[in-house]
Amino acid sequence: MLQSLPLLVVITKREMTPKFCYFLENFRLFYHFDESASGYGEDNGRKIVIRKRRGLSDFIDKNDPPPLNVIWKDWNGTRLPFLFDEDDSKPLIENSETGIRINYDIVASACFFLSGMDEIKNNETLNNGRYPFPDSMIKKLGTAEIPVVNYYFDIFRSALSMAGECKRKDLWKGKAFAAAITHDIDNCSSAWTEGSLSELRKGRIFSIPGLLFRRITGRDAWFNLAEISQTDLKYADSSSFYFLPRKGKSGGVKNADYNIKSAKLQKTLSDLASAGHETGLHGSHGSHSDRSRLEEEISLVAGGDIAGNRFHFLMFDQRITPAILQECGIKYDTTLGFSEMPGFRRGTCFPFLLYDYENDRVSDVLEIPLIVMDATLGFRKYLGLDPDEAFERISPLIDEIIKFNGVFTILWHNTFFSRYKYQGWKNVYIKILEYCRDKNGYLTSGKNIYERITGK
Repeated sequence: MLQSLPLLVVITKREMTPKFCYFLENFRLFYHFDESASGYGEDNGRKIVIRKRRGLSDFIDKNDPPPLNVIWKDWNGTRLPFLFDEDDSKPLIENSETGIRINYDIVASACFFLSGMDEIKNNETLNNGRYPFPDSMIKKLGTAEIPVVNYYFDIFRSALSMAGECKRKDLWKGKAFAAAITHDIDNCSSAWTEGSLSELRKGRIFSIPGLLFRRITGRDAWFNLAEISQTDLKYADSSSFYFLPRKGKSGGVKNADYNIKSAKLQKTLSDLASAGHETGLHGSHGSHSDRSRLEEEISLVAGGDIAGNRFHFLMFDQRITPAILQECGIKYDTTLGFSEMPGFRRGTCFPFLLYDYENDRVSDVLEIPLIVMDATLGFRKYLGLDPDEAFERISPLIDEIIKFNGVFTILWHNTFFSRYKYQGWKNVYIKILEYCRDKNGYLTSGKNIYERITGK
């Protein structure tokens, strides 16, 4: 610890800029640290000063200028973008007798990604409520598979450690990282049609009578949630199942092929809960932008006693969705990933508090970012990988998350457990879970992630 540093000046939230408050609120979720030691822009006798880029608002302001100048600097062997800086001649951190200075605006860069400012500025590119990867700053920078915000936090953590103490919170029972094991249940009654067509295309006509027989006897091949439950419990203490509360099409988009109110589905929900799993909401098409619709859907799943949500087709409008989630009582959301690409849509492998632009405040809703989805890997319109290629694309992401004690969120649809239409993908899923276990991961549900981070 530096003995010659000036005495601490105690600061309160009122003295901080809103942007710095948002940065610290999310940093605080994962670290114990001396909150009075640092300042943003003005030092005021503080031990650590983070440089503030001139011309940027103190607020989380959608009218901030876009990041026209990007500086690249190395931190612990990784090249990182600093979005609002122009001079790359200075070291990232300078340590002197008068204090510690972070010479690049990590606060503005982190807030740009976490708050979804990029998605706000490019809102006109929303495709049916889904933000396209090709239009994102993440794509333009080439950082989809680098959690840049975690590196900004690590720079701040390093400076705090130089000045005193900063420790990671032990959120995962001593494990190296956490894995949120999740399933979206879109279809569980249509293997007999989709599976039969797939088998027919592959010339496997002798499989079709079996699919039809299972349908007639009420045991559709995609109604496999008990099997998934048993598989998950071999590796995880629990997992999350998100159910669509609406059947049929809305807005031209297909929702569920099942009736959530049916006795069969209600028993399934009860059985999953009895096994220790989470039953959450898979908000249907349009519910991300419609408060009354989302409220109604919440009441249809598990009697409205739910914590978590993921919107169908990964629909999310940063301008209004955070406010809708909070007003409807959702505790956490896990929508934010790209359909086209695995990785870090908001630049982080940490769950974080959403920013509510509608009310200009930090939301109480925790976002557990989605890192990888089965369809992203397998669908031809996305990466189009074969099952034997997929694992090699995912293991480096897990290794990156381990660096920060972060959270790896995986979405595997129940249909991808079937050998009909999606043959081989169940084995990929099991291989990923085995890798997480072997890397000392804490495998659990989204709800447990939320509770361990928030203490609620």
